[in-house]
Amino acid sequence: MRKRIVLSLIFLLLGVFIYFFFDIGLMIKNNTIVSIIRNHLPDSCWTFGFFFISINFTKNLFKHDILINSLYVLLIALIYEALQITNMVRGTFDPIDIIVYIISIVIAGLVEKYIRRKENEKN
Repeated sequence: MRKRIVLSLIFLLLGVFIYFFFDIGLMIKNNTIVSIIRNHLPDSCWTFGFFFISINFTKNLFKHDILINSLYVLLIALIYEALQITNMVRGTFDPIDIIVYIISIVIAGLVEKYIRRKENEKN
């Protein structure tokens, strides 16, 4: 559980740092690579952070908690993107964000499986 909280905090803070680092104009935004990093890496970091925070709550509740948690995180991300379409939250809808969320959730799920395997080997 402690590893997951640390992972969550690292990714959430990294996402915030990247977002504000580029937002205050310290990096040129017209470069394609920089644009991808600025627009999608924070989303990926926040998805990882949210995944590892929420896995702590679903771990003991459901048999297939990684899958259920993945679907839950994806649902929240999709709701957030839908709210951007309707201008209910700040931001711009981007279908690439949905792809980034899905890839991030898959990677986070694989990392969670790896962490569990290592925990089981210790026991």
